[in-house]
Amino acid sequence: MSGKTTKQRVAVIGAGPSGLIALKHLSAFPDLFGPVVFEQNFWPGGLWQYTDMTGNDEFGLAVNSALYNNLQVNIPKEIMEIPGFPFPKEWNKSYITRQQCLEYLNMFADHFNLRKHIRFHTHVRNVQPLKEVSENGKSKWLLTFSPVNQMSEVKQEKFDAVFVCNGHDSNPYIPDIAGMDEFQGRKIHSKWFRFEEHFDGLKVAVLGCHFSGEDISMLVAKFAKKVIVCHRRKTEEFPPSFPKEIEQRPPFVRMTKDSVVFPDGSSEKVDAIIFCTGYRYSFPFLNDGLITIKDERIEPIYKHMVHIEHQNLIFFGIPRQLPYFPHFHEMAKFAIKLLAGKITLPSEEEMRAESEAEYQARLKEGKPPIFAHYMGDGHRQTEFNAQIAKLGGFEPLSPVIQMIWDDVMDERYMNIINTHEFDYLVTGPSSYRCLTPSKAKSRVSKAENVVRK
Repeated sequence: MSGKTTKQRVAVIGAGPSGLIALKHLSAFPDLFGPVVFEQNFWPGGLWQYTDMTGNDEFGLAVNSALYNNLQVNIPKEIMEIPGFPFPKEWNKSYITRQQCLEYLNMFADHFNLRKHIRFHTHVRNVQPLKEVSENGKSKWLLTFSPVNQMSEVKQEKFDAVFVCNGHDSNPYIPDIAGMDEFQGRKIHSKWFRFEEHFDGLKVAVLGCHFSGEDISMLVAKFAKKVIVCHRRKTEEFPPSFPKEIEQRPPFVRMTKDSVVFPDGSSEKVDAIIFCTGYRYSFPFLNDGLITIKDERIEPIYKHMVHIEHQNLIFFGIPRQLPYFPHFHEMAKFAIKLLAGKITLPSEEEMRAESEAEYQARLKEGKPPIFAHYMGDGHRQTEFNAQIAKLGGFEPLSPVIQMIWDDVMDERYMNIINTHEFDYLVTGPSSYRCLTPSKAKSRVSKAENVVRK
């Protein structure tokens, strides 16, 4: 890739999966880019760097990890794989553990010699555009940062571009419910859930029941005296295979010192509440006024990635619910071609109009505003990938990724208790096999041209 005559210094915020993948692509062109990754932890891995610790760490900073001890990845590794870097062949199970996922990311970092570009134990305080411009006419950026063990030491450096790779699972959302302060039992967000054994013999209410709510409620039910999962999902959307011993109720609207109260006025005494209510986007280091976030819609952003006014400020963690690693790979390809001047974006007015049209189309489909960047239904993720691939002039991801995703979502619906027991084999760009069909309750997939044996 030929490009600018002057090497661009690129700041990458975060050494989790998206930051590592972005760094791999940047470091592949040393004549064009000089990447520097800022990572708050001692090690790479981001979210996948597990710790028993919750709340704040020894330096007073929020613990990033949102994993629980017995977590298995909720999609098969066959659609998690970073293109060009396969999982170890001896890992013959499709649903890997959190430990294996972290090991994979560390193998990736070592294989591409990425650690030399990472400044560990560094907290980014502020990112702001400068009036000074680079050779390409784009604003330069001033980063303010500190070593986490010496926060009084404030440093600054200039960069030609910034990749925001801090993820979207760090800022837990807990709804404001009447009487919350009165409740005397345990109450935690799923971010701080670690061990299901801690709920042994208790009555537990779980608020929210998508992926984390489903998984955590089933784990806790192995030890708890009773589990009530409280959600607003429609009957046809909720897995009919969900354990019958877990009671389902609508979201509670009030809390007392020892109970939760439902919309019809009925109540249930509980010892603990787990909020599986998701996360809110958070970019505390971005200078005021750079972005706005309303109802979880981030503006002004084009293709869920590029800041419309500052096109050298690029986000990697905005889209939700898709196989992240391969999509980060595609987003990184797009981002470095954009920085290298190989992609011409529409005018600012056209980008704003296109982004607004996509948002309005989602609202017309019945999606709530907070689904502005959601990619988990239909073929939305494939369409997103196809759009950036077309703009970037490269091939999109293989169709088999969407096909397996569809099948997995179908199987999770029909057979949620046993989903992690299925194993898959990719046999081509548009074909795959389920290696354990005897365990399946449903092999009627939304995908086409699937090879099943």
